[in-house]
Amino acid sequence: MRWAAREDAFAMTNLTSLTNPMIIAITAIGLLLTGLVDYLTGLEIRVFPLYFVPLVFAAWLLGPRATALFSGLATIIWVVANYAGGREYSHAYIWMINFFTQGSAFLLVPMLVAALHQALVRERDLARIDPLTGLANRRSFYADSKGIVELCHRHNRAISIAYIDLDNFKQANDQFGHEFGDRLLQTVALILRSILRTSDRCCRVGGDEFIILLPETSEADTRAVLERIRISLADEKSLFQASVTASIGAVSYEQAPLHLEPMVVAADELMYRVKTSSKNQVYIEEHVAETRRPDGRNMALEVLQMSSSQL
Repeated sequence: MRWAAREDAFAMTNLTSLTNPMIIAITAIGLLLTGLVDYLTGLEIRVFPLYFVPLVFAAWLLGPRATALFSGLATIIWVVANYAGGREYSHAYIWMINFFTQGSAFLLVPMLVAALHQALVRERDLARIDPLTGLANRRSFYADSKGIVELCHRHNRAISIAYIDLDNFKQANDQFGHEFGDRLLQTVALILRSILRTSDRCCRVGGDEFIILLPETSEADTRAVLERIRISLADEKSLFQASVTASIGAVSYEQAPLHLEPMVVAADELMYRVKTSSKNQVYIEEHVAETRRPDGRNMALEVLQMSSSQL
């Protein structure tokens, strides 16, 4: 079962790696070859179901618009192959009727396939995205971030992770209403997106809590990014009106560890320390890489640096 799943994933990866011009070329060639087979096999052998193979291929990868165009092309090729093969009807108008009936079949089936694919994509996205903020949800964040952490660990790269909790959000939600609270969360998500890089990962883990993963980011750079986030949130008009700020705890590793979960726990604990002290601050704990003693023995050195920034 696992081997079959790997083969399916490999096949899908190969399909999605095809460019649109390649898909268009493959579909067009497939239809032309099918028309040639239809012509060569004569009138007694019905090969029209073969037309659906390139049509479904295009529908799955290109969507409805391209599918409609290729369905029309398939219908024309089918008519030409049958006419050239010697098919005759008692009346000329029957050609027109069959053109529309066969064309309808060539259009309907691929369109259903395209609609199915779009529905599957939507369901997949909904399973990975927080519907309110558009950020990744906890499930997709962990799925994506584990690989990033392992890659940074393998290449001895720096990595940082931050846990953000909004101060006074519950009070603002109660005072101004849930719709106002939802808009605040959306505003926070927009600010995070505007500051973070495309290589960073950010998710809403529920309520008013967010996690940020910063691959290949030193402690100094992490501090700069998180300070910028904290100040941007504090200065934003609607958040300022509701007295909503951010308590941020972060852990920075000079060399990435192997596992993600302990990083999240450590950042969460630091965030809680900010939350229970003065709020609206950034605490960062830096883990420095291993060094060696003069006698050759390994000495794991962990340096704790607490940085507090306040308005």
